[in-house]
Amino acid sequence: MSEVLQLSVYSAFILLFILIKLVREYHMLDIKVKIFKYMIYIVLICVLMDILFTSLEGTSYFYTRFVLVYGNAIQFALTCLIVFLWYLYNEHYIFKNLDHYKKWLPFTMIPLIINTLLSLLSPWFGFFYTISPDNFYIRGDWFFLATLNTYFYAVFTVLVIHTNRNKIRNSDYAPLMFFILPPAVAGIFQTLNYGILLIGPSLTFSFLVAFVYIQSKNMELDYLTGLYTRKELEYYVDMMSKRNKSKKQYGGLMMDIDNFKSINDTYGHDAGDRVLREVSDAFHKCFRNTDFVARIGGDEFVAICEIQSYSDLEIIVKRVRNQIDLINTFAHFPFLISLSIGYDRWDTKNIVKDEFMIHIDRKMYFEKDAKKLVRA
Repeated sequence: MSEVLQLSVYSAFILLFILIKLVREYHMLDIKVKIFKYMIYIVLICVLMDILFTSLEGTSYFYTRFVLVYGNAIQFALTCLIVFLWYLYNEHYIFKNLDHYKKWLPFTMIPLIINTLLSLLSPWFGFFYTISPDNFYIRGDWFFLATLNTYFYAVFTVLVIHTNRNKIRNSDYAPLMFFILPPAVAGIFQTLNYGILLIGPSLTFSFLVAFVYIQSKNMELDYLTGLYTRKELEYYVDMMSKRNKSKKQYGGLMMDIDNFKSINDTYGHDAGDRVLREVSDAFHKCFRNTDFVARIGGDEFVAICEIQSYSDLEIIVKRVRNQIDLINTFAHFPFLISLSIGYDRWDTKNIVKDEFMIHIDRKMYFEKDAKKLVRA
């Protein structure tokens, strides 16, 4: 077995391992996880095709020509699709949904459509490749167009990440940019050195790095809500309180779901978990990527935000309440969801973190107690 073939076999096992871990450990309703999973499936198929094509090339089995002629057409189409899905992954990662992508749809789909059509027509017209009479692969005259179609999405994704870097955490910028680097370099090397198969293994390496990074990031997150944990909040506010020389202003919000215990007791913990996910999704929509939002207890949440004035906090609170109203309108719970919120500016130079957390916690309970008096 050649070294290239061995590398493809190792890549297949690594991809299978990542897929198994994804299925076992991740919430598959997350659209980003689904896209990531589909990408791995496609890369795995392409790697297995590489193994099959390399093993069959030059042989004369009754099925060899059929597999090489039509299998390569599928592989050319899938290779471009992988990078297109990476673009979709980043669209959702940056903008939290794919609505932003829709306005670019007529533009972004063109290379994928062209590549797919030419790939599927290549068995008859030899656009991207031909298979010689003795069953060897030969590049077609339009082979470099397939490369250009694929690199279009690679470059476009890099531009999307870079131009929207203010919408993502600083710590996420480099990993997102890095993912495309190994396959991009391998693709150029493979294009210039006929017969070497490096794209599949290089993509596998990128997926492995991305998976390890995602694993490390998810250790910081609450599994149910996708928000930061109390431990991460402690670390974050410790860092904030030490930034005495910072000219930035910050505010904090302490938020609690009203009557959450009653929801659990009356409608069951499944309903309670759904409420937590709905409220957390609302937070994902209301707060910026630069804001820090954590679940610190069963139904308690804390947010730390950079602000310019106290009115910025009032705007955030209004945005949160409006989003909760939308949940009550469209989620069809047999009860209404409401939040008690305590918030204030945080003078990080003069007020220590524990004192500030107690302060906004008290403000939250003042609001909760006021609601009880109104109901009484």
